[in-house]
Amino acid sequence: MSRGAWIACVLERMRVLIVAGVATGALVVGIGSRLAMLLLRVTSSERVNGLQSDDDFTIGRFTLAGTYNLVMLGSLVGVIGFGVYRLVKPWLIGPQWFRRLTLGIASGVVVGPMLIHADGIDFTVLKPKWLAIGLFIALPALFAVAIGVVVDAVDRPESWTARRRWRWLLPIIIVACVPVILIFLALALIPVGIWALAGDVDFPAEVRSVRWLPNAIRSAWLVIVALGLSALINDVTALV
Repeated sequence: MSRGAWIACVLERMRVLIVAGVATGALVVGIGSRLAMLLLRVTSSERVNGLQSDDDFTIGRFTLAGTYNLVMLGSLVGVIGFGVYRLVKPWLIGPQWFRRLTLGIASGVVVGPMLIHADGIDFTVLKPKWLAIGLFIALPALFAVAIGVVVDAVDRPESWTARRRWRWLLPIIIVACVPVILIFLALALIPVGIWALAGDVDFPAEVRSVRWLPNAIRSAWLVIVALGLSALINDVTALV
């Protein structure tokens, strides 16, 4: 691969990362978590107003600064989610709807225990408890499905996001909305650059013909999901 082709490949993948990853994370994780907390506030007692959540947000208080912080956090999650999706996509099996479904379920099971804490106040004072638990399992599951759909759509050559001025204008607009993400995009340049270079490497036939490799990788992902499910069951049991 020539230097010019490599740079073009890196820029294109960074475009998809920004337009699909950052935007999806900001909307689904950032705005989605704000709406989830608003719903829990409405369904909970007035006595929870003024309490500090596990993430140091004041329950019952809506501020633009707090919402923007969630959007920035969601943008970072979008960058990470983009990388994870690209990593697991080649190993997903079945028709597309089944891939989306299993990816969403796996994400909810693995990420859910990271969000649910039996010793915090979010899942002890906010009611109903089943709704709080369900929302913070559904949120990462929804994000996983959304990131797959959006990344695949933006990555298509015929996507409107790659046409004319939108190709460069849309990433600029997104980064301008969450400029702090530039730090993480700069860090992402390293793996994206290696990924672009690896796409042009012709691996030895011995490596490409290893039949057990795909099943070994899928088995590793299955173990991670099983561990996540075990942790989730423990957390839910402790809360209930």
